[in-house]
Amino acid sequence: MKTRKRPSEALIGVENLSEIAETALFSAYLTKNVPTSLIFIGPSGAGKSKLVMQYQNVNGSHLTSDITSIGLQELLAGDPQDRIRFLIVPDFNVVLSHRASTLQLTIANLLSVTSEGTVRIDDGRLKKETKHTPCGIMTAMTRDLYSMFARKWAVLGFNRRFIPIYYDYSLQTRQKINTAIMGGYVTLLQLARAAIPMPKKLQEVNISNAMGQRIQLLSDELANNIGYIPSRREKGVKGSHGGARFIGKQLEFTPHLALRSMGRAHALRERS
Repeated sequence: MKTRKRPSEALIGVENLSEIAETALFSAYLTKNVPTSLIFIGPSGAGKSKLVMQYQNVNGSHLTSDITSIGLQELLAGDPQDRIRFLIVPDFNVVLSHRASTLQLTIANLLSVTSEGTVRIDDGRLKKETKHTPCGIMTAMTRDLYSMFARKWAVLGFNRRFIPIYYDYSLQTRQKINTAIMGGYVTLLQLARAAIPMPKKLQEVNISNAMGQRIQLLSDELANNIGYIPSRREKGVKGSHGGARFIGKQLEFTPHLALRSMGRAHALRERS
């Protein structure tokens, strides 16, 4: 008797998210560019970790379940050829579970790594600072937990270095997912590891003046959008999430650079 082959594991309704994630990975292979980091923010059980973990074997990516400043320094110090271009952290909730002093130093060094590639720890060790090519970070967390840190991170500029990607499922998509679960297409297993052919060296990609002007207009809108941070759901209030608070429009320079980076990276992805 032949055994029935289990259908391939799949995520449903996240095609656009996958395109964003892959584009960010390609941003690490552009000349004169700093990789664009992402945080996928969605409900618990929405497949965030699955989405992120499928890219763990992509050239230049390094999977880690947790990050501290000490671990980050050791990791980058052990990569003298700068092969690591992206850190894949499936669940940022784990990182946030550390005590306040550890977390504060970790966040500070993550901001430094994503912009300058530098990790510094002043704790009496001989080598206090480690230099590396700037790395991108792709991670995920729940909306409720993000709302607890969003205000402080906005002050630190965290939401300018890590573009937050919020998502949820419509009723129609949920019905499709439940149908796929009954058919065995969606389980608790991880997705097959994505096989994406990445460039072997940095690539030059230019943006036309017309496209540059369109991106500039979009950057102004993005600067306004990231000024919204999720509000914590009040006790006793039902619903998938609370509202949002507007803390003010951010300067559009960093969003402008991030969108240009993603535009160039998307072009590189399309031609690879």
